[in-house]
Amino acid sequence: MPRLVLQILRQRLDRTGLLDRAVNDARLLFRKRLQLLPEGEEATWEQLSVELKIGAVVLGHLTLSPRGEAVQEGALRRWLQWVGQDMSDSLSMPHAHEFSAMPKSIVEAARFIREHHHEGLTLASVAAVVKLSRERLSRLFHETMGITFSEYLNHARLEAARPLLRQSSMKVTDIAYESGFQSLSQFHRRFRAAEGCSPLEYRERGKSQSGT
Repeated sequence: MPRLVLQILRQRLDRTGLLDRAVNDARLLFRKRLQLLPEGEEATWEQLSVELKIGAVVLGHLTLSPRGEAVQEGALRRWLQWVGQDMSDSLSMPHAHEFSAMPKSIVEAARFIREHHHEGLTLASVAAVVKLSRERLSRLFHETMGITFSEYLNHARLEAARPLLRQSSMKVTDIAYESGFQSLSQFHRRFRAAEGCSPLEYRERGKSQSGT
């Protein structure tokens, strides 16, 4: 593969800011690290990876790390494929223009969910914040991330609960409500589905691993 072709494509990628925007989106949406591995460099088992190909030229591999829990991994892979395809389409144009790797409304919705996960959020309330209809926001979540609004909200709440279980002495009931869950039973159900254990078992496991 001509080195000049790769150099031109990398320069175009840098000029458009596509990768930088995708890195920021990955950090905001999933709290994951996105990077582009050069062609020939292998991803590790901890990373999800998709090929970034422009025409017949393989520019490298987009990777997300670390991998998510089983419930989240499908959404991560879907999002990574979506971003890779958008990058490929844009860089294939004669004059690549700057664009956001994710629809602005989804980025804004994700930021609002993470900042207000402890509140009684609904699809309608978040849609009003980003000035979209419920149907449009729901469709965008599914199209760009491969998960529903409810699944993303649940993920944000669980992400807030985990460090409280590991690092605080708060009661599990208080953590459930602090994280935004409507009841202790809902928290237990969602947590077990994601982690394969109860919140209390998760806390005890963390203590044994830390030796405390």
